[in-house]
Amino acid sequence: MENSYPLSDSPATRMLAEGLARAKEEQGLSIRQIGKQMGYKTSVVLSHMALGRVPIPIDRTEELADIIRLDRKAFLQAVIKQRHPDVSWSLLSEPGSPLGSDNLAQELQAALGGRLTDLNREHRAVMREVAAERSPRRRWLSVHELHAVGVLRELFPHMGTEGIDPSELDRIKTLFEKK
Repeated sequence: MENSYPLSDSPATRMLAEGLARAKEEQGLSIRQIGKQMGYKTSVVLSHMALGRVPIPIDRTEELADIIRLDRKAFLQAVIKQRHPDVSWSLLSEPGSPLGSDNLAQELQAALGGRLTDLNREHRAVMREVAAERSPRRRWLSVHELHAVGVLRELFPHMGTEGIDPSELDRIKTLFEKK
C-alpha cells in the first residue's frame, strides 16, 4: 500500500526516515530511545514525522540531526522547504545554493552520512540502476519489504543473478492466495 500522507514524499521526510533507519542500524538506537532523548512523551510523534503524517518542527531539526547523525544544514533546509513549500527560496539564495535547488545531492550525502565520493562500488551500481530505470519504485524496496526479500534470498540464493524459476514463483503464490 502506497503511503498517502501529505508530506510523505518531501525530502525532509525521506531524510528523517533514512536517518532513523541508519541510527538503528549503526548506533542501535530505536525510535523510542531517540524520542526519549528528545524529551517526547511518546515516540509515535517521530514515527508520524518519518511517515510524512505531520511536519517536522523547525526548532527541533538541529537536535534531531545531531542524534541521528544527519547533516544539520541540509536537514534544516529540507525541513524549512517542507514547512513552507510555496516560498520561492531561490530569491533568498545565491546561485547554486541548496535552498534554490532540489537538494538531491545534499539529501543523498545526509542519508550516506558522508560525501557522495565516499559511496562504495555497490552503492554506485545500485544508484546507476535506479537512475536508469523508468519505473524505479518497481525495483526499489521499502524498509518494510526488506525482511521478506531477505527470506526469499535465503531460500533462493541465486535469485539475484538468475531469478526464481516460474514454477517456484507459482508455488509461492499459491501458498499465499486467499481461499
